[in-house]
Amino acid sequence: MADDPALPRNRVSRVLRDRFRQALDADDYAALRLLSAELRDCTDILPRSVCLALGLPRGSTYAVAAVTIVRS
Repeated sequence: MADDPALPRNRVSRVLRDRFRQALDADDYAALRLLSAELRDCTDILPRSVCLALGLPRGSTYAVAAVTIVRS
């Protein structure tokens, strides 16, 4: 009996996630919008500090943050 395949996760490189957090810290909205396009499907969990900064619930993903930034 074969195991069920794991669901694919949409992960993004740590470098890209770090650049997103740096742009957020710097209030660089142009960079945030560009990076958000790359992160729109990312299932990685945001650090708690980023959730607080964006007013998102703890445990939100980078995809949720990307949508939040694009809509603002």
